[in-house]
Amino acid sequence: MDAPRISLITPSYQQAPYLQECIDSVACQGEGVEHIAVDGGSSDGSAAILKHNAHRFGWWCSEKDRGQSDAINKGLAHATGDVFGWLNSDDAWLDGTAARVRQAFAADPQLLVYGGQVIHRKGDHDEPFDRVNDAADILRLYADPVINQPATFYRMHAVKAIGGVDIALRYVMDVELWWQVLFRHGTAHIRSEAVPLAMFRLHDASKTVSQHSGFLAEMAALLHGLCLRTGNTDLTAVLAMGHAPRTDLRGIPATPAEHGHFVRTMTLHFLLKWHGHVHNAKEFRMMRALHDLGLLKDHAVLLPEMHQRAADAAAKVAGTAWILYRLRRKVKHLLG
Repeated sequence: MDAPRISLITPSYQQAPYLQECIDSVACQGEGVEHIAVDGGSSDGSAAILKHNAHRFGWWCSEKDRGQSDAINKGLAHATGDVFGWLNSDDAWLDGTAARVRQAFAADPQLLVYGGQVIHRKGDHDEPFDRVNDAADILRLYADPVINQPATFYRMHAVKAIGGVDIALRYVMDVELWWQVLFRHGTAHIRSEAVPLAMFRLHDASKTVSQHSGFLAEMAALLHGLCLRTGNTDLTAVLAMGHAPRTDLRGIPATPAEHGHFVRTMTLHFLLKWHGHVHNAKEFRMMRALHDLGLLKDHAVLLPEMHQRAADAAAKVAGTAWILYRLRRKVKHLLG
């Protein structure tokens, strides 16, 4: 069997300082990669770089779009490969990535998702990010997956059946796509390897660094929709205390009988991970609601590392009000 071809889409906007490195990292991989570049009408010289490298692309454009998700879907409309991935223009592939990915999909015709490791680059410093998914830990694949976006690849027919990424999302379209695949197909056809495949750049202008609140808001909106679909209405109320629900997302196919337990764990993990330290009144209300529902003691739906976080949150909010909790914190701070 011939190795599958990869359609790699690079969405880009105002990333001229990094764009050539990204393009070169793909061009040196050899055959079997269709590189598609979709620039959102940058004014920083990106269009000239793309035009200079036009012979390296299966298709490219530089025109106004509606953001990164729109750019990815625009590229997908021109993709002809068997495997899909996207590589942001400030990131890069590592040597041998294409060959390893193609080999993985060729070796297992049922494989839907293949992932590897990334190297985080901040300035001149590279630091490997060693975590990968454990295929045997099914609950964690839903609640706390390792989605190293530039090192994660999907079977193209699965992505096109979903409709690409959700155009309404700006920050967590990679998480939503992962969940779309899991809720439709389960976890049996996901494989991860502890091998570096891409460099992921951290810099002040990157969304990962500068837009943390946007990531949390979109994650909460996805979980709110999943809770509604699976009958976890107690948790929809808790999420709404800290994050405004949204009605413009396409929704993830989930059912109460098959997915209710997964969604419960996913939502509690999110709430405890990002709000369990209780820094403000909204977080206090969310943790107090979880405490009153008895969910901070329900170890059956908590990942093991969240047991202590839940106990700590319960100790902070039990039997008190936000004003008193805040006062105690200030006194403690003043007394050192």
